[in-house]
Amino acid sequence: MSLPGGWGELLNRLVALDRSLSARPTLGEEAGWRRRVAVVGAHLGDGLLWFVIAVIALGLGDEETRHFVLRAAVAVIVAVGLTAALKLLMRRGRPRERAGFYSARYDHYSFPSGHATRAACLALIFSHQFPGWAVAFYASALFVALCRVALDIHYVSDVLAGLAVGFFTSWAILSL
Repeated sequence: MSLPGGWGELLNRLVALDRSLSARPTLGEEAGWRRRVAVVGAHLGDGLLWFVIAVIALGLGDEETRHFVLRAAVAVIVAVGLTAALKLLMRRGRPRERAGFYSARYDHYSFPSGHATRAACLALIFSHQFPGWAVAFYASALFVALCRVALDIHYVSDVLAGLAVGFFTSWAILSL
């Protein structure tokens, strides 16, 4: 498919830049402890982890906690739904499939990053509830996103788009 007016060339240049930027922070097996930290960071956006935390909070929390968890759950469900739709629309392959990450088994598409989406969504929701911790929440979302790139399972544009979807969705839910 050819894009009119030089847009195709611009798109090709942007894709090349994205691949170049994404290859720079990659941590191979030789990175040792830094790679192990990145593996943990990459999994901080796992849906199952946050599902378990939500169930525990719903069961043990008071009314305010339950309300907070339900609002966060709605935001995450909407954000993940948008992300899934975008993945099916874009069908962008990952930089490299990795054994040990469920992406190789369940989710072959990389754009946008679902982990970055969840991390950003929760960062904004948690920052709204606990404003004194906002910097830590936003830093953790960025950490998850960077770890996904460092492990070569996402491109930079994947995590930027995921962060944007997560932040926008949480902002919209909180604005209602």
